Amino acid sequence: MKTSKQFKRTHALSRVSKAVALASALVMLPMGVNHAGDEALYGPDAPPGSAFVRLFNASSAADLDAKVGNEEISNIDSLDASEFVFVPSGSHNLSVGSVQKDVQLESGAYYTAVLNEDAQADGITVIKSEKYSNRLKALVILYNLTDASDLSLRTVDGSTSVIDPVASQSVGTREVNPARIQLAVYQGEKKVASAPTVSFARGKAFSLFAVGSADAPRLVWASN
Repeated sequence: MKTSKQFKRTHALSRVSKAVALASALVMLPMGVNHAGDEALYGPDAPPGSAFVRLFNASSAADLDAKVGNEEISNIDSLDASEFVFVPSGSHNLSVGSVQKDVQLESGAYYTAVLNEDAQADGITVIKSEKYSNRLKALVILYNLTDASDLSLRTVDGSTSVIDPVASQSVGTREVNPARIQLAVYQGEKKVASAPTVSFARGKAFSLFAVGSADAPRLVWASN
């Protein structure tokens, strides 16, 4: 019969083993990509040649309205992301509040337009990413919107890398298995912020926006 100390030691080892297994399972990459049923991720099928755009409001302003081409995006709160809208590829005027920018959009590409806190100085940053269509995995996307030279995404204890370092005003991605887990942003070997716990689901993209100062960024999840 196990003693009380032996039982506690066995229970603790079991919990550690489960945590390691979860982290390992989380970052296993798929061997292939399933391209069927993309409308489940991005809404109704868009006409051939479309580009896709959403707004992330990195400013403190509330209820922002935006327009790209003839498509309107309304009532985006501070630190929130809109759904994607689709427009014909080509040149378009993008306006967010009183800030405007001419953008060139490629067919089949996805863009996140970021309104920065100091809009007059920095205006709108447009970050391109690729279409996601794997219904068997979840996609994790890290947006480094801080002035940190690079940020990486790891499990909260730092033991497992999820997304390698991402340069400032850039994006990094990785496909993962469904799991409920807490992740953290690191600068080098230093953990600078922990993200809220999230439940990754098959066939969905999960964007983690890191905004604010490099030393203490705010982390915001968006799923679409």
